[in-house]
Amino acid sequence: MGEVTRRVVDDALERGSCDFVADIAARVPLYVICRMMGVPSSDWDHLFKLTSQAFGAGDPLTQRFAHLDIMGYFEELQAAKAANPSDDLVSILATAVVDGVPLSPEDIILNCDNLLVGGTENTRIAAAGGMLAFLEHPDQWAALAKEPDLLPSAVEEVLRWTSTATHIMRTAVRPIEIHGPRIEAGDCVTFWLPSANRDESVFTDPDQFDIRRKPNRHLALGFGEHFCLGSVLARAELRLLYHELLHRSIRIELDGTPTRLTSIVVNGPEYLPVRLTAAAA
Repeated sequence: MGEVTRRVVDDALERGSCDFVADIAARVPLYVICRMMGVPSSDWDHLFKLTSQAFGAGDPLTQRFAHLDIMGYFEELQAAKAANPSDDLVSILATAVVDGVPLSPEDIILNCDNLLVGGTENTRIAAAGGMLAFLEHPDQWAALAKEPDLLPSAVEEVLRWTSTATHIMRTAVRPIEIHGPRIEAGDCVTFWLPSANRDESVFTDPDQFDIRRKPNRHLALGFGEHFCLGSVLARAELRLLYHELLHRSIRIELDGTPTRLTSIVVNGPEYLPVRLTAAAA
């Protein structure tokens, strides 16, 4: 993961000006999950282009064809891994047996698709949203540079602050009253994570971005049995990316006007133009 992060940062430094979302934040989690899945590094950029088309804003027909191309890619990969398995996730799926029956190609392909999306989307937005927060609060980035031991708590504050997954829908299983309104069993309810993560009864100064915040009982990665399966991976990727930028004393400045995603499903920057400058030798 460290090797992947260095490669992505090196490429961005070489460009000088880049989109932090597409050129850095999107590539780190995608390349990491590709490596874990056993996708050859020569195909990483190809999958990056397909996922950008499939899950980005744009023409629905282009999105559909790109998604079909992703499924087709994994159809070929799972067949190759079934014939010659190695130490990766697709090989595990391609050779898995459940109750004496191998997984069907359709099950394998859908699992691959879910791994690719689940392992990249929210980490991409959180990494970019966190960088935007640091650019808007340069004192916090300076404090982190001086005290790198704050990195774990800084990542937790980034997750709370960005709250990239906006809401979860549930059905009430028993009657309950919450701050006045009564919810009956069977009622459909929507739980808004950004609101929960700014709850003034839980967080002191909830609208302040504070990398020293403790405790930080945010719900950005779920809770209990609904806890995010990829939470450890997401935290590790965020720590590695920010550590790489700080350790190398890379100067990051806004190089244009950021734009935000127009979505009620995910929350964060769609475009974050920055200029990266390497530290003087």
